[in-house]
Amino acid sequence: ASSGYVMHLGVDKSYPELQHHNFFFSSNSKVNYDQVFHQYVLPEDPTIYVVNTNKTDKTQAPEGHENIKILPHIPYIQNKSFSEAEYLQFRERILNKLESMGLKDLRRHIVYEDIWTPHDIENNYNSNKGAIYGVVSNKRKNKGFKFPKKSQYFKNLYFVGGSVNPGAGMPMVTLSGMQVAEAIINGESS
Repeated sequence: ASSGYVMHLGVDKSYPELQHHNFFFSSNSKVNYDQVFHQYVLPEDPTIYVVNTNKTDKTQAPEGHENIKILPHIPYIQNKSFSEAEYLQFRERILNKLESMGLKDLRRHIVYEDIWTPHDIENNYNSNKGAIYGVVSNKRKNKGFKFPKKSQYFKNLYFVGGSVNPGAGMPMVTLSGMQVAEAIINGESS
């Protein structure tokens, strides 16, 4: 499992090179994933997911502005948390990378900034250790599958969310909720 360092930015500039969904890949994915999943350090050159919702919904930001969500994966909460200084250095690496990959003068155009660390994710979503995709699918522990939506022990207990089938991410979590609602409406009890 991983967590994220989430930057919600409001900028007073338009970035036509961005789409709604964007990926800025690490130059070495193997090293990036090793740093996140095995070394539990903030990656030197992270793969960064960038969402710009006003590309598909102009009401999401005032004219001439854009809202940009930046999400590089980082380790979930460990016994020793990252310091504020480490997070600030990581923020600079992220902004340097995005500016060098085409988002010219991004940091100069930030008019609003809200940052979430794994602790914020844990506190706001009651997510174990700030994990953003639910419980890990591990071949040795659960044969690589997510948990079922229906309890095998209690007749009317159902589960939804990123840790259950069909999986993590907003579309899959929403689908999970819809499937459970349908099962309850149809009176499925098996």
